[in-house]
This record gives sequence, C-alpha cells and structure tokens, in this order.
Amino acid sequence: AAVTCTNAGGFTHWNIRNISWYHNTANQGSGKTTALTNAMNSWTNVTSANHVLTYAGTTTAGWSTDGRNTILWANGNGCTGSCLALTALVLQAGQVIVETDITFNNTVTWTTSGANYDTESVAAHELGHTLGIHHTEITSSPRPTMYAIYFGSGGRSLETDDRSALQCAESRY
Repeated sequence: AAVTCTNAGGFTHWNIRNISWYHNTANQGSGKTTALTNAMNSWTNVTSANHVLTYAGTTTAGWSTDGRNTILWANGNGCTGSCLALTALVLQAGQVIVETDITFNNTVTWTTSGANYDTESVAAHELGHTLGIHHTEITSSPRPTMYAIYFGSGGRSLETDDRSALQCAESRY
C-alpha cells in the first residue's frame, strides 16, 4: 500500500534548504563533476522544490559519519556484487537527515556518455534517496528515476512519480 504524504509515521527529511555535496575523485570518481552536478540540478529544478543541492568541490573524505555529504567510488561499503551504488543516511530524532554519503561500486565500469553504466542516471537515483525518497512501484514508461533496477540513461530525467515523491517528502520540511 502507498504511504500518503500525511502519514503519521512521517518521512526522512532534511531540516535545511541548502545541501552541499563533496566529491572524492579517487578511483573512478575523476571526470564525473558534470554528471554529478547535472544529477543534483535535476532534483533542485523540480517545480516547488524546497532544496538546493550544490556541488561543493572535491574531498579526500571517505565513507564515514563526519558531517560531510560525500560521493565516492570504492570497493565495499556494503555495495558489492551487482550493487551499483548505495546511499547511507545519518538520522537524528524525528527522522531528520543530517548527513548522507553515496558510494559507487568501483568494480563496475562507469561512463558519462549515457552508455552503461551511466554515472548521471545512477547519481540522480541515489540523490533521490538522500532526499528521503524510496524506490517507486511504478513500472510504466517512461520509467521513474527511483525505479529499483538500473535501466540506462533514461534515469537521468525525473518523471512525474519522482517529482511527486520529492514534493511529498518536502511537505514534511
């Protein structure tokens, strides 16, 4: 059953408007700035979006609870085998997100051209998780970015279900 925007259990959500992201360029992270920025802009540019996702520069920080939102490429971090990427949320009381990190599976070959595996598509999906959005159950075409299984560069653009989910999550902000 779907969870309504007014569900008493609430949603994970940020209590701040501006969310900055740091990019660890080690491993396959180099050359990915434009893809990551485009994915951030997809969510920032949603009509009525309350959040602004910003590329804040590079870091050597890793997958850790350190108060910094980091995107990195690594082996492990809970993302192995067929896992393409994984998002971790750090929550405080009331389901408030205070930090998130995204790890891309470094054993996969990543591209920025739209070919498999497309960095921007997967980043858009994972950034949706960082905003408190779960996987969608919608399977129609065009498929929403928050669909649970990778489906290529079509994940670069947000669909109605993705935008509605963001507006619902932000209604708790």
